[in-house]
Amino acid sequence: MTSTPSSPPKKPDYKPQPIVITALDGFLLSGTLYLPPGPINTSAPRAKGPSSTTPLSDLSVGATLKPEVDALTRVVIISSATATIQDFYYKFAFYLSQELGMIVVTYDNRGVGRSMPGDETLAFMKAEIDNNKNPASGSGSSHTSTPPPLPPKPTHSSSNKDTQPKKNPLIGFEATIVDWGTKDLPGVFSWVLKHYPHSPTIFTGHSVGGHLLPSLDSYYTRNLERVFFVSVNSAYWRNMNSPLFTYWFFFIASPLINKHYGYYPGKTLWNSMEDLPKGCFETWSYWASFRDYMLGGNPEWKLNFDLFRVPIYSIYFSDDDLSSTSAPSIMGAIPNTQRRCVGVDPVRDLNMKKVGHMGFFFNQCKQKLWKTVVQAWFVDGQGLDRETISERAKTESSYARL
Repeated sequence: MTSTPSSPPKKPDYKPQPIVITALDGFLLSGTLYLPPGPINTSAPRAKGPSSTTPLSDLSVGATLKPEVDALTRVVIISSATATIQDFYYKFAFYLSQELGMIVVTYDNRGVGRSMPGDETLAFMKAEIDNNKNPASGSGSSHTSTPPPLPPKPTHSSSNKDTQPKKNPLIGFEATIVDWGTKDLPGVFSWVLKHYPHSPTIFTGHSVGGHLLPSLDSYYTRNLERVFFVSVNSAYWRNMNSPLFTYWFFFIASPLINKHYGYYPGKTLWNSMEDLPKGCFETWSYWASFRDYMLGGNPEWKLNFDLFRVPIYSIYFSDDDLSSTSAPSIMGAIPNTQRRCVGVDPVRDLNMKKVGHMGFFFNQCKQKLWKTVVQAWFVDGQGLDRETISERAKTESSYARL
């Protein structure tokens, strides 16, 4: 009698957990928590000093704690580009959590994606959290737990023919990109500090997500270990690849559109960006009028930029449609930290047709960029130069053909 070999058990479909993040002013933000498949170590590190009663110096304590700190599960915060929803980063977040074993938090800034004003679902989920019913607490719970239920849908009479079309929730909503930096992002860091108070944190900022980080008070970034910038360029209109078009876009056409709709209908008009609150687009265009970009628009941020000390690795691409050469100027605005800014030509260095402003987070970059640049920086703290990126991309390509 022959036995049929048993097929390996199927892995359960991974589902990240929805979370609710409270901004500093109480505004509710939609977030997502990605937990790794293996054990999660978020315990407080304990220094094992010598048996003598001689107190340890700060240097000795740091050296003693390092192995325990290195054993902790890292937390990655992904901060989105302007008018980009958190779901855009799903595959990248999935890679970080499931293949590199890190906890990942994504979120929508106010007025973008699922972080809309007066959202009943977020309020319902927040109530569930307050009642300790939400499994997505971020305290090392298993990711086999189920997300909280959705609130009951209101019943409407189908015979009511006088129902008015739904008003866009962004009309009349007061929000700016400065709010994203001074209220939303500190709220995200506070959420991480609350649930993972001992875990080293890695920050990934895409475009404006990187512009906002150095403006934060060091209170929120005290656990920040390193920073990764992707396409964090200046949108000063004269720096853009097409300055005349940019001038028309920021200062002539878009203000009229903003005024007409009461918000910026990016999804309707361009189908390549999300709708934005009116004030957020106004901040974007205001910053674009200054050579120093965000520091020209908000000079009060300069002190925190000067005080920022966390190492930064920044990568940008020569085919970026927005601004392919201005990333070094952003790094120059953060003068007092270790930093490396690397420009990559997708054709010459990666043998790829295009990466641009958004393409780094597409799955096509997994072999040539995620498994080289990201793994080196996130796991080993090594910022690769252009030549090394090119060589490792060739190696990954050869592996892909085997």
